[in-house]
Amino acid sequence: MKYDYVTLYNKSADFYNARPIAKRLLIVGNLVLTLLFFTCYGGLWAYTLLLAPLEIKELVKILFVPLLALLAVTVLRIAIDRKRPYAEAGAGIDPLIAKKNTEGQSFPSRHLACASVIAMTFLPFYPALGYALLGASVLLGYTRFALGVHYPSDLVAGWSLGICIGYLIFIL
Repeated sequence: MKYDYVTLYNKSADFYNARPIAKRLLIVGNLVLTLLFFTCYGGLWAYTLLLAPLEIKELVKILFVPLLALLAVTVLRIAIDRKRPYAEAGAGIDPLIAKKNTEGQSFPSRHLACASVIAMTFLPFYPALGYALLGASVLLGYTRFALGVHYPSDLVAGWSLGICIGYLIFIL
């Protein structure tokens, strides 16, 4: 069976376009999941600085490993400059959310790289929350595909990059 992104996406878009409540939930879910990761990461910082001070080594890991992931993704996105699905000439993709100002820099997904590295950051300190966030990152990936703003390969690459860089927390 040949992979056909346009057909796969259009089937998904047709499903959501035919169900306005499901479409709205998808859009809100994307926003809520995105905010969840950044709120959790900020909460981790606040908690560790105010209530459960960690050693400097752990604080450095919590700060620099996610920053490294963000830097790596940003450099890759600029270097590769892959167009978003809706920006491809003749692709026939109409995203379910407003198009971003940029048509390029789709690969790898910054949302998924940040989400997965934040989840990895929690694992050594708060494993249950880390695993819950890893699961939520998969849901975020689905929303990014279903909304038409990323190819599946963008999402897999971003998620994998975040996991791999997040692993540094365990080995440093």
